[in-house]
Amino acid sequence: MKKGKIICIALVLTFSVGVFAACTERTGGGTFTYEELMAKFDGEIEQNATIRVLDNQMAIETGHLQEVLDAFNERYAEYNVNAVDANMDQYVDLEQNGPDGYGPDVLYQANDMLMRYAEGGHVLPLPTEQLEIAEIPQTVMDVYKLETYGLELYYGMPVAQQSTVLTYRKDLLPENWESEWDDNENGIPDMVETMNDLYAYSSQVRQESNGDRYGLYMSLVDQYFNTGYLLSFGAYVFGDTHDDIGLNADGAEVGLNLFRDLAGALGSTCISQNATTQVATYLTNSAGTAFCTIGTPDWLTTFQENLTATYVREGMAQEEAEAAAKENLVIVAPPRLPKDGDITKELTDIEEETFAPTTMGGVNAFGISSYTKYPKASLAFVKFVSEYENLRWRSEALGAVPARTDLAEELGGVSEILSGRVSEGLIYMMPSTRDTQYIWDPLSSLFNDVATDNTTRAVPVYTTAELLKGALDKLVTDIRSAMAVGVIS
Repeated sequence: MKKGKIICIALVLTFSVGVFAACTERTGGGTFTYEELMAKFDGEIEQNATIRVLDNQMAIETGHLQEVLDAFNERYAEYNVNAVDANMDQYVDLEQNGPDGYGPDVLYQANDMLMRYAEGGHVLPLPTEQLEIAEIPQTVMDVYKLETYGLELYYGMPVAQQSTVLTYRKDLLPENWESEWDDNENGIPDMVETMNDLYAYSSQVRQESNGDRYGLYMSLVDQYFNTGYLLSFGAYVFGDTHDDIGLNADGAEVGLNLFRDLAGALGSTCISQNATTQVATYLTNSAGTAFCTIGTPDWLTTFQENLTATYVREGMAQEEAEAAAKENLVIVAPPRLPKDGDITKELTDIEEETFAPTTMGGVNAFGISSYTKYPKASLAFVKFVSEYENLRWRSEALGAVPARTDLAEELGGVSEILSGRVSEGLIYMMPSTRDTQYIWDPLSSLFNDVATDNTTRAVPVYTTAELLKGALDKLVTDIRSAMAVGVIS
């Protein structure tokens, strides 16, 4: 954590033990013992507590949150506790609303956002000895670790993890794929196994359909999805300090050139954030507009619902359509990348010439607001939603990939894929700091610029490795400028 970046405003963190700690004390020496910090959670749940819970939009829209709230309230009925939907935007600004008494008591957030709040003292450190963390990988737990009060404390209970995967329509595979698109004869279509073959297949589909259909369809300006091309070739976000920004590290230009080549196969319609939502239609319509997409696995539920509706319109019975949709929507790991970065060439030996990519990832967790009047009831809710069976319930209801290794293995499929990639070190965890907010817009501008260069730009600019390296250097300069403005503001 870059201490110089933390603005110590007049807010203080209030503890039920009656202690007030200013920002300088939080990041300084051991002002409090662990026991003193956690004393607020000791004893029985507060009677007649009403706690407001902030969850993501999908949990609300599917009704899952309300079901969880009802189940929690029933379990703790003897305390007359009432957990309710906070009825707020899932990206509510706790820094602004918490001190005014408007923020939630319990909130579900990605690690960069929740730890931004932790840096400012807006969420409470959690008593991890009371939580089920034994099956959560240390790399996942550590994204919620922050040294405060001279102690290493954890500010979130990891529930779900996220990164990119490839989803494809099995029923849209070419009839001859086993003879023409399985060179290593391993039973996996080449176009979902390597980026070289996906590039070749996407180019073929676009040409044969006069641009009406796509092999791969995804947003070329989505920072989260596309940063993996840089990370795979040696880039990093922050080093030991936030003065060290490594998105232009040596080798990153190879990944950026790979991305530029890929943009040429996808076309200009993918140079939009809207492509991320459009794919829900293109991947599931009867025209077979898109064969596959690269994105986060939480879209699978939507894909299945849409494809089921397509099959029903085509004459299938509902139950048959649901089974067919689940069968034909297949999730696999992100395609392997060529070691030399050239996706335009034909591979002769997949194992020797390619490697598994590194992708950007994140962890979502429940945390507790520093401004809650009911820390014990709030902790009881966090413990409740992170129990094994309730995490399983959430995963099945929302398509979320659980943070627990044992549950991920039991669920199999995408959960096991992502859990395995975490264990293998192939997922670069999004930095847990407020400075992460400053990387996204410059990254989106970079990807937009480079994608345009190989699609609609009349005179291409980024035609050499040196020029691509220059674009990455500008990216880092832009991030530094955004961080500087953030300090001033």
